[in-house]
Formats: sequence, C-alpha cells, structure tokens
Amino acid sequence: MQGGEKARVKVGVPMAHTYDAENTVDIFSGPSFGFVREGDRLHVHFLDWHRRWSHSLTLAAALGLLGWLVFGKWGGLIIGLGFAGHILEDQLGFMGSNLLYPLTRGRVIGARLLRSGDAIPNFLTVWAAVMVILFNLDRFAAQPMLDPWWFLGLAVALGGIYQWQRLRGRRQAREALQQRDILSETEEVEVG
Repeated sequence: MQGGEKARVKVGVPMAHTYDAENTVDIFSGPSFGFVREGDRLHVHFLDWHRRWSHSLTLAAALGLLGWLVFGKWGGLIIGLGFAGHILEDQLGFMGSNLLYPLTRGRVIGARLLRSGDAIPNFLTVWAAVMVILFNLDRFAAQPMLDPWWFLGLAVALGGIYQWQRLRGRRQAREALQQRDILSETEEVEVG
C-alpha cells in the first residue's frame, strides 16, 4: 500500500477494541497489537506486552518493602506510594494495568479519562510532583516562603484548560465514530 491508503478487512467475528478503534500504523513507528478471542468476540489489545508485571500494585508493595530494608520506614513508604501512584495514574488512561500480578494475568481496562500523549495531564502530573517536593522542602525551612495555594490554583486552572480542550476535540471524535461505523459495517455478525 502507498502512503495514505486505507484497508478494510472482514474478520468474521465482532471486535472488542480495548483502545481506540482507529489507529495509525506507519513505517517504523506503528503500534503493536495482540488479538485474543474471548467467547464470540475478538479483543484487540494495544501494546499487549506493556503494563503487565511491571505495573502491578504487588510490585509497588515489594519495592516499598525493599526500600524499607535499605532506606528505612520513610524511604520504603515513599518508594511504595510513589510507584503505586504511577500505576493508579495510568489507570486514568485507556490501556490500564495488571494491578495484582501474579495473582491475575490480564490488564484491567483503564477509566479512559486521559490519553498518554496529552500534554496538559502530563504537565499537571509533573507539576503536582514538583509542588509536593517544593512544599516539603519549604515547610521545613527556617522561614517558609512558598504559598501552596498558588501552586494548587495554577494546577486547577490548567486542568480547566485541558477539559475545555477536550470538549473542543469532541468534533474530531464524531469523525472517528463515523469511521468506526464504516468498519463495523464490514464485520460479519451472526444474528439469532
């Protein structure tokens, strides 16, 4: 296929998309997918190898315990909670994580509130981490100088901008739904 061409294929079973139904695959930069048939549906998993054992709360607990042995109680608590915070933040996106590996084998689908490539949520996450670090450094200083409400206000304002941006993007989402409808028309579905 030449650049910009589209392909459609009948797969013979209903497809359950665990990520976006429309994805761009390009030379040397396309995503990888896993296809798993569960019952009468074909589940399409985006980056099937990612967020498995390395994104589990059991690993966060194990690293917290290791940190406790090496750095003491507070070091272990910070390591465990920091790692768990990252995992739970990932749950706000589409892909989700395997929260209780090795007790479970599959990823729990995310809440689909954020996209990993969205600039503002990523900036807000870094901003919140920097805010916590600066606030803790400042509160133990001889003369605290930072007003934590200023940091919180900026984070809330940026969150509002992000939500406004998402509402504007719904126009593009309608076009993606039209594309999904076209794809679903090509699927063979047995009725009855």
